[in-house]
Amino acid sequence: MSAFFGIEENQAQGFVEQGIVCLPNTPSGHTNLHGIVGHMRAEDIVFVKHCTHSESLHVKAVGIVHSDYHTDQKTTLCLPVEWVWQGDKVIENTDENMPFCNAPFYEEHNIVAQHEIIALLPTRFRLSPEGSLPA
Repeated sequence: MSAFFGIEENQAQGFVEQGIVCLPNTPSGHTNLHGIVGHMRAEDIVFVKHCTHSESLHVKAVGIVHSDYHTDQKTTLCLPVEWVWQGDKVIENTDENMPFCNAPFYEEHNIVAQHEIIALLPTRFRLSPEGSLPA
């Protein structure tokens, strides 16, 4: 099973156009690697999110990480991503915690949100009922 990583919309400027996802910087300007880099791998699912003060989560784009190997983009570390869906999918009643809504980058564990994001993926990225990828 892939891990799901949410990126706040304001932090994701240019990611879709450039085919990347970049790791956020700390307020001191250093790349915030703790707890993220060791977990993100090829075939993980990343999504650009926008949270409101209500109980809904807006998914703006969904992508699949292509490689475990980072590319150096100026002053930050980035991973290549194939962005496979763009739009505005509203996921209601996720019980999304406000700290995660305010976090620029986090791992999504909510099963409702994960299910809705998987439903946005093209068929070629979904498992068949038998548990394998379609041919």
